[in-house]
Order: sequence, then C-alpha cells, then structure tokens
Amino acid sequence: MGTLTILTRFGDHFVIIHSVSPENDPYGPMYHWAFSLGIFLTSMLTLGVVLSTLGVVREAKGLMAGGFVSFTLVFFVAVQVTFWRYREPSKVENIMLDAYDLAYEQAMRNVSDVRWERLVAIHDTFGCCGKSSPLSWFGQEEKDLCRGDQQRQGCLQEIGSFVRERLSLVTLLFIIILAFMGYGMFLTSFLWLTIHYGRNLDRKGRYTLTTQ
Repeated sequence: MGTLTILTRFGDHFVIIHSVSPENDPYGPMYHWAFSLGIFLTSMLTLGVVLSTLGVVREAKGLMAGGFVSFTLVFFVAVQVTFWRYREPSKVENIMLDAYDLAYEQAMRNVSDVRWERLVAIHDTFGCCGKSSPLSWFGQEEKDLCRGDQQRQGCLQEIGSFVRERLSLVTLLFIIILAFMGYGMFLTSFLWLTIHYGRNLDRKGRYTLTTQ
C-alpha cells in the first residue's frame, strides 16, 4: 500500500497529467485524495500491526483492542473504495482522458512553447502521439508533432489502457486487504478474549513444568 501510494503521488504518468490539468479540473482533487487515502491506510495498517504485536508480547488488552480498531477502520474504508470502484468503473479513466483532451486542444488551438512542451511531455511519458479518433485535428500541427512517431499508438487508447491496468492492480490489492483485515479482526478479537479470560483466572505470565 505504501509503495502504491508513492507511485501514485510521484509516478511520472500521474505527475505529468496533474501538471497540465487546470486548478478547477477534477483530476487535481482526485490526485490529492488518492494520496491522502493511501497515507491513511498505510498508517492504519502499520499501527494495527504494531499494536497487535505489542499486545501479544505484553499480553495487554488495550493494545490488542487498538490493533482491532485499526484493522476495522482499514476494512470499512477498503469496502467503501471497492464499492466506489465498481459503481464508477470508468470515472478515473474519463478524468485523465479529459485532462489530456484539454491539453491537446490548448496546444493545437494556440501553439505556444509552454503548452506544446507539455503536450510533448505527455506523449513521451505515455509513449503515444496525438489522437486516433474522429476528434483529432489531423492538421499540420499534429503532423509536425507526431513526425517520426507513426508507430506510436494514439494517446486516448494508451492512457485508457494505462489507467485500466493500474486500477486492476488497485482492485486486486483492496480485495487482498479485505481478506487480511477480516482475518486480522478475527485474530485480534480472539487474542483479546484469550488475554481477558486469562487475567480473570490469574494465570497471566505463569507457567508450570510437569515431570514425565
């Protein structure tokens, strides 16, 4: 989860789209929301593991309860994200394609050095060039832009393929998280009960060796 969060925040593909999207574009809030969510889940997972481990070592109910709460929070957040993913399966892809469309149209309508360089940077990052769709300008500007890159796929197809691949990985990761969090919640609750009733029987830390 931590690795995925870092790649989402600092990965070239996501950074370049964020750099060309305007302030009022929905990609910006989604970009920051994904990073914040990743940091939260990573922190809660780490906290849950640390608390539950210390709870076992010290036989402390409070620490074990803290681990259970951390795993529960991660579980319910993962359920909401998975539900949103299946409810809006193409939302992320559409937002990224809209950001590219805007950068493409701005570069084609007003050929300035800054906008042109941003569009070229997107093409180099995704390994694509122009639009392979009826919405493409197919003018002299695009011919100059894609000169020598005839073998490259259109950016609409390339960006869409990239987003679908990454989202498939995210979906698989959240399914694994749900399974492990369910197991973690069961295990921490079982250990809490074990510690609790062990204290009631005044057997905490006492062991007896029997002779054969």
